[in-house]
Amino acid sequence: MVDEMDHVAIACRDPEALARWYCEVLGLRIVFDSGQRPPTYLVGGSHGSLIEIMPDNGSNRAQRGHLLEPGFSHVAFRVADFEAAYAALRRADVRSLTEARPAAGGGKIAFFEDPEGNLLQIVWRERVPG
Repeated sequence: MVDEMDHVAIACRDPEALARWYCEVLGLRIVFDSGQRPPTYLVGGSHGSLIEIMPDNGSNRAQRGHLLEPGFSHVAFRVADFEAAYAALRRADVRSLTEARPAAGGGKIAFFEDPEGNLLQIVWRERVPG
């Protein structure tokens, strides 16, 4: 039925600033701008995965206390060179960067947050499971 995932969506306080951060820090690019104020963007990389960045409704954000709480946990970005990506995140002084650890299914992962507190991960795998 489903061929692949198209996008994940992030509702945020400042879509312009967050889209800019994803482009500047993670090397993504804006592939769609709604042209509205406040804007909605689609940002993506070279392999077709997308993140929709849209304005939130102004309500208070629910705080997650632990990675394993029910619900969506994080967005993971596959990298070809873990050490280079990790060093770039350190240089960018991203929030809450964890030490590298083994990934489920093999490889390495590290977690960090975007400026609005969304949990992100870089992951490197020698080969994709399955």
